[in-house]
Amino acid sequence: MNKAFANAIGKLRGLHKQIESSLTNDSHLNPQYKSGTDLNAFVPIVSRLQLNSFSVFEKLAALTVPDERAHITLESVSALSRGFDDYNDLVTATRQYIDSIVSDSYQLYLLDPKSFNYHVLVSLNSFSKYATKSLAHALFNTEVESALNEFGTIKFKDWTKSHITECNHSTFAQKVDFLFSVLGAPTDPELPDDLKNLFKFSSEFTHIGYTSTFFTSTTGAEVIFGDDDGPYLPSTENFSELKYEVLETACKALLATYIPSLVQCLEKLMLKSQAEKFSALLHQNAAALFDAIATRNSKYFFFIKTGLIGSSAAIPLTCMCGETRTWVPPHARTELFCTSCGSSFQLLEVDGDGGYIITSNGPAKIIGANVPDFRDLPMAEQIKLLKQCEEAAKGAHGPQPGSQPDAAR
Repeated sequence: MNKAFANAIGKLRGLHKQIESSLTNDSHLNPQYKSGTDLNAFVPIVSRLQLNSFSVFEKLAALTVPDERAHITLESVSALSRGFDDYNDLVTATRQYIDSIVSDSYQLYLLDPKSFNYHVLVSLNSFSKYATKSLAHALFNTEVESALNEFGTIKFKDWTKSHITECNHSTFAQKVDFLFSVLGAPTDPELPDDLKNLFKFSSEFTHIGYTSTFFTSTTGAEVIFGDDDGPYLPSTENFSELKYEVLETACKALLATYIPSLVQCLEKLMLKSQAEKFSALLHQNAAALFDAIATRNSKYFFFIKTGLIGSSAAIPLTCMCGETRTWVPPHARTELFCTSCGSSFQLLEVDGDGGYIITSNGPAKIIGANVPDFRDLPMAEQIKLLKQCEEAAKGAHGPQPGSQPDAAR
């Protein structure tokens, strides 16, 4: 899942360059956002907001990479121990991520001057209190200082509704509820509560709560466990489970809040033809991430010609999520999983000269058979095989390649 998350962020960063180029072209913008208008100020803001988001997103991706256990032994297993520093780094990055993705999605959707003023000025006001002279000199020009001075004349109780600022949803939970009210209910109905609970959980860590500090800083000898991948420690397992839960929520939030908010933002800024082009690309990215989430940790079956396993051949295994893993000699069984979604692979060896296996999903080529892929066959041959599939559907059930066994025929 980490790879799918990182890939989605990478695609968003790559797409940003195209979006930025289009936003700087007046002929691509709606009239109210063209150069010379007050709202044109949102053009560089939207571009910068995306770059800020990516920095935060990439930090979480870097901290949720799976542990490398290939060369861990009983003597070196202590390297996998996880304590206060590890949890603190992960959960702080998680807090930054969910804060960023909800706040940025909120601003991208609204594109409202007063709302944006509120969040920027509150941030600048806090930053300026302790910023060094060199930082202040680098960030605060005359215009920014003037805005801060004007903001300083407003009473705290009036910050959320003044002549230059407005905030109708000041808390994290309120922003979450607002986003799902305008963007629609997420595929996972528990996501709004998951985001709020993760916010509370991360607050316990980032504010150095009693429970989190006690749990992560307690030292002592750990029992060594083991599985097919080698030895590991209880703290390793606990930490890995937390990373997985965080990643799952992070991916779902990207799908349900950030991408649709960016689509809405571009539809406001750009002419319909331009907005639709980027909307299609963003939805493609979302679909790829959604598929990776939907197929994660499944068990898939593949038919393979007898004799290939253990040979010198590199064997391509394409998962249902679209990722292809090349299984290279000496064909270690520990490598039979998808590096993208984490699903496991089981290979069923087939004797004889047959080229295809008939399944309820249609004909499947036996890996290693000297026949074309089904889609490369002449149409008459495809129809012939499909008719055989219809007949087989009435017969006995058996495992289906690229599918879970309970759905196979």
